[in-house]
Amino acid sequence: MEKKNKLKHTVLEVMEGGLRGSLGARLFSWVAFILILWSNTFMVLSWIEEPGEKLAIVFEVVEIATIALFTAEVVLGCWTADIRFPEDDHPRAKFFRQPMTVIAVLAILPFYLDLILQDSRFDAVTDVMQMLALLHLVKAWEIMHSAGESSSD
Repeated sequence: MEKKNKLKHTVLEVMEGGLRGSLGARLFSWVAFILILWSNTFMVLSWIEEPGEKLAIVFEVVEIATIALFTAEVVLGCWTADIRFPEDDHPRAKFFRQPMTVIAVLAILPFYLDLILQDSRFDAVTDVMQMLALLHLVKAWEIMHSAGESSSD
């Protein structure tokens, strides 16, 4: 049991440590920030102009990497909720009510809806959800805001 809690604390430190934390936390923050910026840039560019075949592959790889990161963040955040909110009787429910968790879920939902539904009748739903994925920018702002705080420490 002790080993599991130590692992949860380590995972939480990496996810929440930001740019002031350990090397793993700083690396996680920068990778998340870069993926979020690329993902949003590519999404907006794809709305403006149809990308060529090679660029479309790059878009897809960045999207999948971003989805994987946010999915891992949600899953690991749920797993570590009891450490993050020890005073709460329902830490996982509290985790899913957090604004950044809602944003992460909204950001990954279009991908999974499209994967599960794969039906053109739902294209409008996934288009709306992709627009909501622009909320990734809020997460990017949060990461950069923590970078500014770390430089003033």
